[in-house]
Amino acid sequence: MPPVESIWQQAALGAAGGIALEVLHWYSLSRAPGRARRFAKGVVYWVATAFMVGLGALMPLLYVSGSASALLCFHLGAATPLLLQKLTTAVPKIAQPQGMKEEAPALRDFFSW
Repeated sequence: MPPVESIWQQAALGAAGGIALEVLHWYSLSRAPGRARRFAKGVVYWVATAFMVGLGALMPLLYVSGSASALLCFHLGAATPLLLQKLTTAVPKIAQPQGMKEEAPALRDFFSW
């Protein structure tokens, strides 16, 4: 396979990697009863999904100068959202007072697989 030289092709391959990862993420959410439904109703979670795909598209442009393999661009697009999701879930939870209930699931819960 010839190297990818166009920045638009690199961005598209990075976005494809981000989309692939987000499809797996939503599939993982759907495996737990009712979990995907909780998140599918919130606009914040769809914006977060689009943001992750956008970061996946941007990363090959920032990381690669000149030509690159298609696989590298796809990999960068998938790895960037995954790294950010893992970093988000690694941050300690902020303590909540007892008796307080969250009405909507937290964004942190959305990122946990």
